[in-house]
Formats: sequence, C-alpha cells, structure tokens
Amino acid sequence: VLEVAANLKVVKKLKLVGSPFKVFKNTAFIKDMFTSALEVAKFEGAALRTVSGVRGQVKRALQADDGTFRATFEDKLLRSDLVLLKAWVPVPLPTLYNPVSNLLAPHGRGWLRMRTGAEVRAEMGAAPRVNADSL
Repeated sequence: VLEVAANLKVVKKLKLVGSPFKVFKNTAFIKDMFTSALEVAKFEGAALRTVSGVRGQVKRALQADDGTFRATFEDKLLRSDLVLLKAWVPVPLPTLYNPVSNLLAPHGRGWLRMRTGAEVRAEMGAAPRVNADSL
C-alpha cells in the first residue's frame, strides 16, 4: 500500500479463454468464455486476441443465455483457435476501519481518543507482559 486514501482501487488481472463454435468471414460465435448474457454485456467492446495473433472485439450476446457471444476479428478464424480476453477487474476491499468524520462530542465535552495499551498499564500500575522467549 503506497498511500492511505479512501478512493483506493485494487484490480486483478483476468484472463478468459473461449473457443469459436461457428465461424463466418470475419465474425465468429464464441462459447465457454462467459456463463451468462449479463457477463457478456459487462465486457462488450473488450479486446480479444487469438493464440494465432488475430485481434478482435466482443460485440453482443446471442439470444441463448449461456454466455455465447458474437465477436468480430481482423481475419478469418479457425475452429481450432483459442480466443483470449485479458482484462483488469476491480477487487472489492473490505473496510477495516471506521473513519471518524466528526470530532465533535455531544454536550460540549471534548473529543476523547482511545487510550493506548501503555497508558492503561501505567494507570493500573501493571508491568508489561514478558515472554521467556524474548529474553
């Protein structure tokens, strides 16, 4: 982590693989890359690349809701080509803190922060714990 900011976004690399099941001139129907039309809609317009180096683009999901879609390519595909989609997807970060947005206390009292462990031990007159391994 390089900075402490609330707008921090973490992304991970996603590599999806599919295969053409119907090939036309520069268009192909791709299967086994997505599981629903909703996933296809999320990646509409994304860049595709085949193992042989032909570049393409995701166009639209087909009527069947099984994740198949239409894609256009720069050249004709082979049925044996694998189609790759490399993308970055955001990873939701759990909020591990509760930021104090208002430091005003009710009824005119001042804001009190949480005491540290050393302050609590000093107030109680207790000695810090000592591990035998650490001596």
